[in-house]
Amino acid sequence: MKRVLLAGFGVLLLVAAAACAAVAFAPFQAHMTLRRLALRLGGVRRVRAGPLLAYERNTCRPGAACRCVALVHGMGDSAMTWDKTLLGLGGASVPPEGTLLLAVDLPGTDGSPAAADYGLRAQARVLRGALETRCPEWTVAGNSLGGWISTWLAVDWPKGVSLLVLINAAGLSDPSGLTLEAAKTLSTPTVPELKLFNARAYGSPRPIPERAWKPAVDAILARPTREIFEAFREEDVVESRLKDVRAEATIIWGSADRVLPAEFAERFARGLRGARVVRVAGCGHLPQQECPESLSRVLFEAKR
Repeated sequence: MKRVLLAGFGVLLLVAAAACAAVAFAPFQAHMTLRRLALRLGGVRRVRAGPLLAYERNTCRPGAACRCVALVHGMGDSAMTWDKTLLGLGGASVPPEGTLLLAVDLPGTDGSPAAADYGLRAQARVLRGALETRCPEWTVAGNSLGGWISTWLAVDWPKGVSLLVLINAAGLSDPSGLTLEAAKTLSTPTVPELKLFNARAYGSPRPIPERAWKPAVDAILARPTREIFEAFREEDVVESRLKDVRAEATIIWGSADRVLPAEFAERFARGLRGARVVRVAGCGHLPQQECPESLSRVLFEAKR
C-alpha cells in the first residue's frame, strides 16, 4: 500500500511539474487550458446552439420558470471572456437557480462556422438563429462590438430581447476616431499594438509574460477580425435606430476605458427609452474580466 501511495504521489509531482513547465514555457496556452478546465469542472458545457458554438451553464429545472441570459463577446475576443460570469469567480455572484447562461462564440470564432457576411446586422441574424434554439425571450448582454451586434439584435427581434445590457459597447458615430482605431488595431494586430491596446483597455493592467504576447496575437489573427473590419459599413452605425429598441436597457460603463469614448454611455442612454447607466469606477473596457462583481449584480438582479 505504501509503495502504491508513493507511486501515486510521484505521479502527482510529475503532473504538477509538467503543469509548471507549461506555464513557464507556454504561459498563454497554459492559461487558456486552465480556464477551459475550470469551466468544465464548474459544470459549464460546450454546446452547439443553432449555427454557433457556445458555453452553457443551465440551472433551470423542467417545468419551472427559466431566465435566459446571452453573453456576446467583442472583436478579437471569444466566449471565454465570460468565464468569471459563468462560474461566479472574481467576486461575481454565482448564477442563481433558474438561470440559463449562454456565452456564444460569434461566427468564425473558436470553432463556430465562418459567416458568408461579417456585417454586424448579418451577425445579429446568426446570433438570433442560435438563441431561438434555446429560449423564446432573452436578456442579452454584449461587450464592445458584441454590444453593437446585440443592439441590432434588439432592433430586429423585439419579441426575443426583453432586456438589453450594453457593456462598454461600440456602435455609435465617433468623430474622435477611437472606434476606428481600435477596430483597425484588432483587425491585424502586432505585438506592440496589442500591448498598447491592452494598456488602454484595462483600468489596472496586469503584467503579462513577454512570451505570452505572440500567442495572444496569433489567437486574434485566427479569428475573423480582418473580415469584420472590412465588412464595416456606414449603415451599420446603430445610433439612428436606438429609438426602435423596445427592450428595457442598462448601460454598464467601465470609467477607465480608453478604447471607446466615455460619452458613448450617455449617448446610448439618451437614445434608448428609459435606459439607466451604471458606471464602474476604476474598470476598463472589459468589465466581465476586470470587474465581474459589478456586472453580475446587473445581470442577476430581479428584472425590473
